[in-house]
Order: sequence, then C-alpha cells, then structure tokens
Amino acid sequence: MDKEGFRTVADVLQKAVIALDSYDDIFSDFDPSPYEKRLLSGDFLRELRRRHAATPKSQFEISFTLPKALRSEKTESLIRKRIKDHFKSELKETDRKAREHVRTGGMRLVIGIFLTLLIFFVPQLDIVPYVTILSVLIWYTIWSGIENMSEASVHIWKKKAFAEKFHKADYIFLSQEDVVESLQRLQQAEPSLLGASRSQGSS
Repeated sequence: MDKEGFRTVADVLQKAVIALDSYDDIFSDFDPSPYEKRLLSGDFLRELRRRHAATPKSQFEISFTLPKALRSEKTESLIRKRIKDHFKSELKETDRKAREHVRTGGMRLVIGIFLTLLIFFVPQLDIVPYVTILSVLIWYTIWSGIENMSEASVHIWKKKAFAEKFHKADYIFLSQEDVVESLQRLQQAEPSLLGASRSQGSS
C-alpha cells in the first residue's frame, strides 16, 4: 500500500477530488475577513454539491489537494470546522422551515375543518351564495394545508438529509506532490502486476 493509503490508480483518482491553488479557493473573493469569519465561496459549495450529490452518507469523504509548501494543520483544522458549521447552520434553517411548513399547513387544515363545521351547524349559512364561497375557501385551506405539510415531509426533509450528509462528511487535505508521486508510482507498478497476474493465469 502507498504511504497515502492508495492501493491502485483508481484510489488516487477517486480520493483526490478537489484541487486547490490555496486555501483562499474555499472562501469568498469578496470578503477580506480572516478565515475564522470569512464567508465560504458559493462556487466552492456548489462544486461540493455537484460532485457528491449521489454519494452515500456511509461512505462520504471529501479530499482536497494543494501544494505542500502552503499547507498548515491549524488552517486545515479551522477550515474543517467552518465547513461543518456551515452545513450545521443549514440543518438548523431546514428544521425551522420544516416546522414553519407544518405549522402553516396545520393552521389551514384547522380553518378548513372549522368552515366545514360552520356549514353544517349554522343554518343561516346554508344558502347558495354562502355555501359556494365557503366551499371554495374550504377546498383551498384543506388542500393547501395538506400541500404544505407534504412539502415539509418530502422536499424539505430531502434538503435536511443532504445537509446532514455534508455536516458528517470527513474532510481530508492531501499534498499535491504526494498525490502526483503516488499516481506515478502506481501507474508504473500496475502494468507489472497485471503481467504477473497473467503469467500465473497461463501457468
């Protein structure tokens, strides 16, 4: 096994996911604040989502490469925390939206049921103009309430699962030079291993 934990060329290509010129690539170009407070780059976050949308949570690891001379363990530890904190905030916001959708949907359902009971128990409303108007209101409040609650249970919870996956992901930094060296070494080794395997098979 290679010193970076690579067994094959495929391991290198799969693990070295995002190449950075510097740590600044992770942060917004329009925010001059230090890394502790600086906003994460929108392009960086979109790239994370694009590359890992279909990655299972149980096997989720994101690796960055950058020149060895620029690496700092302290900065990398801070960046890991900032990325995880970002997705933790997304989780909280998603939870808030889910509760809001459920609350709004529930209120509309209650209003729809209340209007339905009015028609049955208030004889004065049992005439065509009132019934027509109330029927439209009942239909709207009940179905919009169901829609709100359904959206909370499907669409918003998908967003939550997505943010949770990135919050729990492992973020790993690798030196570009080590990755290139590993790739070259494995590329040279694989043909010889393949030849040896074929020789054993023919014997």
